[in-house]
Amino acid sequence: MKTEAWINEFAGRKILIWGFAREGRSSLRWIHTLLPDLPVTVCIPSRELSALNREKEFEPVSYIAQEVMVPSDYDMIIKSAGIVIPEGMDRSNITQQSQLFLKHHRDQTIGITGTKGKSTTASLTHAILSEKTKSHLVGNIGIPCFDILPVLEDNEPVVFEISCHQLEYSPYSPHIGVYLNLYEEHLDHYRDFQAYADAKANVFRHQKEGDTAILNEALPYVKERPDALRIGRDITVNGNTIRVTDHQVEVTDCRLIGTHNLLNAGVAYAATLSYGVSEQQFLKALSEFVPLPHRLEKIAEKNGVIFVNDSISTIGQASIAALKSLPQTEVILIGGMDRGIDYRELEDWLYTHPRLHVIFMYATGKRIYEELKEKNHLHAGMHVCQDLEEAVHTGAALCHPGGILLLSPAASSYDHFRNFEERGEVFAQLVEAL
Repeated sequence: MKTEAWINEFAGRKILIWGFAREGRSSLRWIHTLLPDLPVTVCIPSRELSALNREKEFEPVSYIAQEVMVPSDYDMIIKSAGIVIPEGMDRSNITQQSQLFLKHHRDQTIGITGTKGKSTTASLTHAILSEKTKSHLVGNIGIPCFDILPVLEDNEPVVFEISCHQLEYSPYSPHIGVYLNLYEEHLDHYRDFQAYADAKANVFRHQKEGDTAILNEALPYVKERPDALRIGRDITVNGNTIRVTDHQVEVTDCRLIGTHNLLNAGVAYAATLSYGVSEQQFLKALSEFVPLPHRLEKIAEKNGVIFVNDSISTIGQASIAALKSLPQTEVILIGGMDRGIDYRELEDWLYTHPRLHVIFMYATGKRIYEELKEKNHLHAGMHVCQDLEEAVHTGAALCHPGGILLLSPAASSYDHFRNFEERGEVFAQLVEAL
């Protein structure tokens, strides 16, 4: 491990950690592992200060309110990924955990980004690599990259599920950079869709000679990297057959649902081939892989009705993919926090499938319903409910034995739930109580 290089990164600097959730705490732990006596300042909103000032876990640490922070007072500011840097603020001394990690460990990192499919693809990549060698899974999956530094060896591959926020200002790209897809998302964070798309493009934009880019063929960035492996051209799925350039694999044992998930598996295979992974190791990992929660997850079967939790769905295209993967779906629950994204593609799909019962809920659901109404595209199977509980009860009454009731909201959860995980858990509890 490059301990000396990391010590030199922090030694003698006046450091501020901006944001103190999982990632911020991880940064502080690593700094104090290397330099136990280095004073560090933590910056958080004033409403959180009273609780932190009582903490004894971290010393020597001082806490200040975000409202009184003076950025120029510090040599290095390590900000949490989701914090938006105000317009006009000097960014020269601001960095992020992901940026620092790539600075020191990019050569052993596979970075995976995209609007949808990051977690599944990263988890699959890690599972496949683990059939061949010791590897690590970090990032947006819920494991801060600094958490593995005390045990990371230089020859061990790191699979980094890396979000747009973690990539936004990074001047470093991983050795293998994967850009799965691009849809409207996070427009509450970025000034426009192009800024969001460009943030993700940093997964390959700063690569070196000999690095690998794996890009969706629909991305405009493929022109920048004519040597990239293209998802949809070099990596394809036909039925149960995955093709990665001249490698063709027949999948006979896999619990993942949907062609899009098999394509994710193909991307994971492509990302691991340079590590010497064999076809047998790939198929073994795929057969043993347990799909992640809240992603087309069958949670119950009651009175012959199958209930599926796809709470991870936060855009219309994700709901369409879920419906294509589960043609037995009779009822779909749609709606959540309205972030102003375009739902025309989803609306067209729902209009052209009149046998499907669609239950709209919360702000987004009501907006989609009204937009369909304006276009005179409502049909008898469309219903409006106030919340998830009412939607589950209404949907269960409409579904027949052998059919599927699918939660695939096509919207963020933050108006009524902490996150999509809590929404999925509440859905499961409501189903259990039926």
